[in-house]
Amino acid sequence: MEFYNLAHSSNFISVKKILVGMDFSNGALNAFNYAVDVAKSCESQIILLWVESNSSEKLIPGEKNEFRHESKLELEKIISDNKKRYPQLNISFKQKKGKVYKEFASVVLANDVGLAIIGTHGIGGFEEFWVGSNAYKIISYCPCPVISVRTDYKKGGNIKKIVLPIDDSIDTTKKVPMAAQLAKELNADIEVLGIYESNLPSLKRKTDHYLSETKQYLSDKNIIPIISICKSNNISTSIVKYAEKNEADLMVIMTDQNKATSDIIMGIRSQQIINRSPIPVLSVKPFKMEVK
Repeated sequence: MEFYNLAHSSNFISVKKILVGMDFSNGALNAFNYAVDVAKSCESQIILLWVESNSSEKLIPGEKNEFRHESKLELEKIISDNKKRYPQLNISFKQKKGKVYKEFASVVLANDVGLAIIGTHGIGGFEEFWVGSNAYKIISYCPCPVISVRTDYKKGGNIKKIVLPIDDSIDTTKKVPMAAQLAKELNADIEVLGIYESNLPSLKRKTDHYLSETKQYLSDKNIIPIISICKSNNISTSIVKYAEKNEADLMVIMTDQNKATSDIIMGIRSQQIINRSPIPVLSVKPFKMEVK
């Protein structure tokens, strides 16, 4: 039986540049405030991204130009207000036009962004993030890890406890280096949750191996994790309940996919966790995405 070898992994996360989606909704503004807290802790640069969707073509020319100009003024005001509060922050903005998820991916690649943060609605499902797109697609296609923050999450981005679920899936440990790097950047603790989804001895052994490998990797990075175990037929629910009960500030999950397509955005389990969790979720892809 072959296992993913964490010792040879180079999948680190850098939070020196953070991209935040901005449409001036309460969710986007909450995500920005969250990003400010992370940026202060990590001395990161924040880039705000506003995208003019193709639907604006329906407006008369004068309205369209005014729409873009007003958005520019709002972005400048957000930056000005926050620079007064936090003079040390480096905040800039970009205005793009097109499909939001494609523009998001393009800005990430062109600016070497290491982390993206977006606002979501959660509870009953994702609503439209911007016209013509949604949060699922942004998370799936973005080339870097994405933190999704619900509109009703008001604790901010002071991340001190990270929950790291480990199961028997082949990609489960590929998020560990990123979680470790983020914990080091933010001086946060990591709680590893080992999950047995089946009574089959072979699958339990896989989970045990991944847990052992994870513990060793974190220890080598001078991170001493808390290890907990649970057995569940519903991994998504168990992860969310554990994070809530233990007052976690962030969960780190894989998007359980190899390639995003127009038909399959991300795995059902990932969608359930992101959708149900009142706690921000860092979504990590096992491989770089191909944006179509």
